Amino acid sequence: MTIQQCRYVLEIARFGSFSRAAKHLFIAQSSISISIKSLESELGIKIFNRAANGVYLTDEGAEFVRYASKIVETDDFILERYSSPKEMKKLYIDTQHYDFIADIFGKFISENGDERYKFSIKEIETYNVIGEVETARCDIGIIAIKDGDFDLMKRYLTNKNILFTPLLRCAPHVFMRREHPLSACEKLTLPELNSFPYVSYEQGEHNSAFFTEEMIDGAAVDKHIEISDRATLMNLLLISDAYTIGTGIMPSALNSGDIVSIPLESDEHYIIGYLKNEERKLSDTAEKFIEYLSNAIKIIK
Repeated sequence: MTIQQCRYVLEIARFGSFSRAAKHLFIAQSSISISIKSLESELGIKIFNRAANGVYLTDEGAEFVRYASKIVETDDFILERYSSPKEMKKLYIDTQHYDFIADIFGKFISENGDERYKFSIKEIETYNVIGEVETARCDIGIIAIKDGDFDLMKRYLTNKNILFTPLLRCAPHVFMRREHPLSACEKLTLPELNSFPYVSYEQGEHNSAFFTEEMIDGAAVDKHIEISDRATLMNLLLISDAYTIGTGIMPSALNSGDIVSIPLESDEHYIIGYLKNEERKLSDTAEKFIEYLSNAIKIIK
């Protein structure tokens, strides 16, 4: 099996046609047909079924596409990462959904404005942050671990040869709009919040409490909304009486002061830190960002 064959399968699945995929790839239809037939023979499966109006994936083909997508995505990532000029600085960061990380990242960029660089920051699910650090698809991962999960998470990371370096321990806070009925409270408890919608980040198939970014489990509340991005979270908080729970760190420049942060009565804490692959040497740029992050996060709150 070759990466090129994986690309062929993805294009055929996308167009629903061998001829249209071949035209898009600038190759003969006979060549792509022979390649797919060879791949099916090697794997011992049938990837496509033909119909009068085109072709469609079999069940085995649909499963293969999921794996092929990851292979092609990884290949594209490697080609993009190492095809740039060597003198270009590169930095790839994955993080949970924290606006203060975006704020720190933006300030770091401003200090590298006169140099050539390729920087990337992605806000993704906890499991995927860890996975991309493990596979070296990012240089640094940034997560917050809850006190109650700390020992378990440390063992999980150690088994993957990932080092977690703590930077800050902070108490949980409730985020809500300034006009919320409870926004004037100096401190809040979970029973006080129960009648309001609780918003949390969905974690995909890895949705156990172990990977959640928030302090409480959605199953423990009466009204629960799952979202996947920070923009949706902010919009929900701004236009409704919904709330979420986080670290309490939120640069006012990113929300114009329309969202307030109120301490939550809890014995739990967040431990914010960064992840790195112990088997991989970080670049000078990554080391510089870690130093910048370490200094910034200590004074941001």
